Amino acid sequence: MKTLTGVLPIVPTPFAVDGTPDHSSLAKVVDDAIAFGAAALVYPGVASEDVHLTSEERMACLDVVVSRTNGRVPVIAGVNTADPAEMVALAGKVAAQNVQAIMAMAVPDMRPDYAGWFHKIEEASGGLPIILQNLFAPRGADLSAEEMIALAKAVPSIRYVKEEGVPSGIKVSELVAACGPDLDAVIGGGGARYLLEELDRGAVATMPAIELLELHVDLMQAYLSGDRDTAKALYVRSLPILLTQAPFRMRLTKLILKHRGLVETDIVRERLPDMDDALKMLIIEFYEEAMSYKTSEASSD
Repeated sequence: MKTLTGVLPIVPTPFAVDGTPDHSSLAKVVDDAIAFGAAALVYPGVASEDVHLTSEERMACLDVVVSRTNGRVPVIAGVNTADPAEMVALAGKVAAQNVQAIMAMAVPDMRPDYAGWFHKIEEASGGLPIILQNLFAPRGADLSAEEMIALAKAVPSIRYVKEEGVPSGIKVSELVAACGPDLDAVIGGGGARYLLEELDRGAVATMPAIELLELHVDLMQAYLSGDRDTAKALYVRSLPILLTQAPFRMRLTKLILKHRGLVETDIVRERLPDMDDALKMLIIEFYEEAMSYKTSEASSD
């Protein structure tokens, strides 16, 4: 697999009215993401409500993502749970589903032997490239840059770090400086709320939720082609949505996907604040304003 660059969105898990995973809507989201330029698809991740899915639901939904993608872009399978032994078991299962890489979070219950657990994940997956996800406590282990660099040296399959710290900037710089034989690149996280700084510090990819995919693809293409001014302008456009998304997370993502006709419901399993109609209207207003640059581009052509 070539080095991952660009936008690698987390595919959400749509739910039907009865609360079960909606495979038809999931297939629509996959097609839409590929059409808008996703460089790879990630499923499941935190934004997929991964810890609220049964193992059987994970595997069935991942099968939909892989089969619908049909080789058009790489698929990265998340194996995150609070239980390291379950992560090892999941790594073995997803490796049999024709994915190109896995994402595994360093979690508190791996202490003190992170390398030992990641060696088990590496072995179970058959040596697939691993994206080490570093998230703050309590869900993540919140590793230092030095700990992540040592872990990448110890486990050959760890080729990327997705840094989710808040703030992320200094860690991104330290990780980028260590890229070489033991680490290929650094991927931005945190819902792309700090994307411009992460790019300025050397990240080459971002792994956000999917509600602003088209804007994020245009932003990344502009930045990687040397047009930082355009990238900055698009980043500023994204901020009202991303600020609002911070507490509502998947609920906001699914509201926008429902607004766009891609999912049937905005049901979530994650315990999140509710949104009333006034807030929903404001979010859609923010979204349409963020995406209005596409209308301007079309009218100027």
